[in-house]
Amino acid sequence: MACVLAVVLLLVFWAVRSTGGGSSNASGQDDGKGPADSITPGPTPSESLIEERPGGREDDGDGDEGDEEGDDGGSADSDGSGGSEGQDDGGNSDSAGGDGSESGGDSGGGGGGAGGLPGCLESELTLSLRSDANDYSPGEEPELRFTAENTGAASCRVDFGHDALTISLVDDAGDEIWSSADCPETPASSPTAVSAGGTADHTIIWDLRHSSADCDADPGPAASPGTYLAEAQLSGHPVTQTSFRLAED
Repeated sequence: MACVLAVVLLLVFWAVRSTGGGSSNASGQDDGKGPADSITPGPTPSESLIEERPGGREDDGDGDEGDEEGDDGGSADSDGSGGSEGQDDGGNSDSAGGDGSESGGDSGGGGGGAGGLPGCLESELTLSLRSDANDYSPGEEPELRFTAENTGAASCRVDFGHDALTISLVDDAGDEIWSSADCPETPASSPTAVSAGGTADHTIIWDLRHSSADCDADPGPAASPGTYLAEAQLSGHPVTQTSFRLAED
């Protein structure tokens, strides 16, 4: 009987020890990771509860989506490339904007760009010739301005070249003393566009000397004081005139 009691007590002792040892062992495994975390004060009001990763960030947040997607290939890099393309497009726009600066209007409604336009009809043009002064002091060079005004409803072309336009000066004795056709410096043809309702001008400055058809000759004599008649002849159109006076010394 004593032997049976001893065996029962031994089994009970072993069972109790087995159960208690397991709990202690499990507790020991938890403690084996290291000392318990110390309790530190919470963040002050001036501290942020969210910390940045080392290095900081300056992007717009597309990179976070790429990190969360993991193995999907890194969408953040793709979004970054899109941003670069946007910058390139902006540069082209500036370049394109900027191409809008080398164009301009024709002064007075006339000017170049006459290609393809029909020639102005006599009924569509009002021609005039004027000097910038009525009287000129000794040595002052007269300036003459020939103007073509387009009274038609569409743009047309007028030629100011020396083959089509001739300006001449006649003294008070009726003698021609100067002509733009003598050794001309202007091109033979100078087509100029005149917009509807606009004007185009051709200007000359007289050097106060007689002209000559002999381009190798010495400069002609100086003009004498007196009244001079200026005439402009545009091919296919009537002559226009104006006058001015050269004062005596």
